[in-house]
Amino acid sequence: MKIAKVTGTVVSTIKYEKYRGFKMLKVRHLTLEGDPTGEELIALDAADAGVGDIVLVNNDGGAAQMVVEDRSLIASVTVCGVIDSYTWQGRTANCH
Repeated sequence: MKIAKVTGTVVSTIKYEKYRGFKMLKVRHLTLEGDPTGEELIALDAADAGVGDIVLVNNDGGAAQMVVEDRSLIASVTVCGVIDSYTWQGRTANCH
């Protein structure tokens, strides 16, 4: 699992049937210091996150399969939770 920031939403007129009922979000991983790193990714939202939220993402397709309750689902990034704050090396980062 990694920390990421929601940078946008994905809107589609045609969606893979198994994704119906779930939002798709653009996310970018963050370092523990809060700096963006890597490319933006598309994530299946299982935590009702919104643009600007700091979230916990799972980069393993198994998380999406558990959320949707379908072992055949293909999704590599899933937003699993919205982070309020975290502590790292004795410093607490508030995310709101």
